[in-house]
Amino acid sequence: MDTTPTDHRANVPAIIVGVFILLTAFFGLWYNAMSMIGVLAGASDPLLKQFDLPFFYHAYYAMSGICVFCYVVLLVCGVDLIRSRLRWSRLVTLVLVFEMGYFLAVGSLWLEPTIGRSVGAATGVANGGMMAQFIILLPLWGPLLLWWAKSRQQSRAAPDLK
Repeated sequence: MDTTPTDHRANVPAIIVGVFILLTAFFGLWYNAMSMIGVLAGASDPLLKQFDLPFFYHAYYAMSGICVFCYVVLLVCGVDLIRSRLRWSRLVTLVLVFEMGYFLAVGSLWLEPTIGRSVGAATGVANGGMMAQFIILLPLWGPLLLWWAKSRQQSRAAPDLK
């Protein structure tokens, strides 16, 4: 597989997506680090006792782990995109699609009678870092720009058949 950088001007869409992916992934990691510090310091304990949320910590740690994993994968891929390498553009698309499905699945867990309230309480604290991606609609336009950049790269690499 060719991993050499190509003409940067030809891959401006990939560079744009890479910059936004890096910014939102760094924000997500920062957000999760700050929320983890707060949760470990016991900032949520009074509310957990007041509203009887016995599964809050389980839900919080599981969701935070999933989010941090996604951010780390996006960081690695974002660096590659900024370097005009599209080898992991499909992985970026898969992670963004996974995040959308994950978010819908977490929302549906709110309706579960046993753990729903705990999951609902942990959702904002654990998944708040993903909001930067969703606010700028990155899961919608990011994969489209990557597809466009990949098709431009492939058309430039194809020999002229005139």
